[in-house]
Amino acid sequence: MTSREDRLAIEPRALLACIPMFAGLKADRLSRLGAACRVLDLPGHRAVFSAGQPIKEALFLAAGAIKRFALLADQAEKVLELVRPGQMLALSEVFSARAYASFAETVEPSVVIAIAVDVLREVVGRDAVLCMRLLEAVAQSHYASEFEVVTHHSHLVTQRVLDYLLGLAGDQRGMAGETTVKLGASKSLIASRLDIAPETFSRTLRKLSEDGIIVVEGRLVHIQNVMLAIAERSSGGERAPLTYQRQERSGAGQEMSAAALVNVCGRHRMLSQRMATAWCMIARELSVASSRVALRKYAQQFERTMMQLDATSLSSRLRGRYNDLRRVWLSYREALAGAATDRAGADRVFELSEQTLDAADLLAATAAERAGTAAAYMVNVAGRNRMLCARLVKLYLFNGWPDRSRKLGRLIDSSRQEFFANMRTLSAYSADSPEAQAQLRVDAEQWQHFLAALDAAPANRSSQDLALAAVAASEELLRNVDTTVKLYERLTR
Repeated sequence: MTSREDRLAIEPRALLACIPMFAGLKADRLSRLGAACRVLDLPGHRAVFSAGQPIKEALFLAAGAIKRFALLADQAEKVLELVRPGQMLALSEVFSARAYASFAETVEPSVVIAIAVDVLREVVGRDAVLCMRLLEAVAQSHYASEFEVVTHHSHLVTQRVLDYLLGLAGDQRGMAGETTVKLGASKSLIASRLDIAPETFSRTLRKLSEDGIIVVEGRLVHIQNVMLAIAERSSGGERAPLTYQRQERSGAGQEMSAAALVNVCGRHRMLSQRMATAWCMIARELSVASSRVALRKYAQQFERTMMQLDATSLSSRLRGRYNDLRRVWLSYREALAGAATDRAGADRVFELSEQTLDAADLLAATAAERAGTAAAYMVNVAGRNRMLCARLVKLYLFNGWPDRSRKLGRLIDSSRQEFFANMRTLSAYSADSPEAQAQLRVDAEQWQHFLAALDAAPANRSSQDLALAAVAASEELLRNVDTTVKLYERLTR
């Protein structure tokens, strides 16, 4: 996609071709529309049109975000739609009224294409393809309105939020892997569009994240396709109200499922490595601000997961392993809080990350052994791969310190070999599961992409750029492999 500045420099006819409705339109008709259009460069929070204003132009959003709303009797805003790039504003109003009945305002700086309505109607009347696209857009808008009325009264808030995210995804979803969408407005504005409180929207996103259906990174939401498919199937249909609930939550003294316990124990392995990576990025002055935020987040996740185990009924052997992990974690947490400036600090963080990993691995392995089932063992194997994704990028970054190359080179080689061996084990176990096989294929593709980032030659790129590319590739791989762990946990039920 071109930047907003680039779009403004493009000839209107070329800019029109970026709007899906006009894609592939005959040259003469595109020229006719281009001659009757103008490009508006609007700042954020600027009125686009108001109720009562005559409709003289059809407006298409080329870049940015716009909200369309109505004012209720108490002057409160009712958000009618959040317009995304490529969409037409107030479609039904433009073709059925002389004046607007609603208001529109930019949410952020936006580029809008304005086409004279009479010219658009003339071209639509002469072009069957464009006429059919317009009809489909009207039908989709009408269907969405009807569906919204039904879901507002009959569907859970969780389903309404998920339907909104799926609406952003369109037809991009695959059987496995992830589909990434961008929230084009603030959470409070989206909540208003869904008729829920902002706190409810945030809480629902957290619930969907805990259920493994989405991963939220700022305004980016990664929909985990295979977990969503399983949730929909358990609900009895693609559009049925979503009733999927995680079953491993536990209260004080309660016992979670064996597979869930292995998963929770194993998360400490992965988090121990992610914290070391974030610390090392700070030390190497790579995305320092975001790395500090990440380090705090991973530490909080580590402690929340320990609290979850605290509230679970554990065998005496597991409780002993858990206490061993807690002891080394206290030292590791102290080291992570230290200044990332000297070699001694780096050595201490690295060694304690290894000790924390070993303690967490013993805890997860003991949980799998106690369960005594092949299913629990497979969850542990999948969890090991999740850890290896985080471990490899940690080793890659720490390899920048002198006198580490030989030791870390051996660890990197063994980690690569184990990941590949684990993939074969997981594939053999789940040979009769189409979902698992599809997800493993995605993992394999992402794994190759990650290895290419680790092995990239300097060429014309700086060492910092190479390191950031490796970290980004590891994050994408890790999201998919984390979903694989949750999938294998589901396969045990």
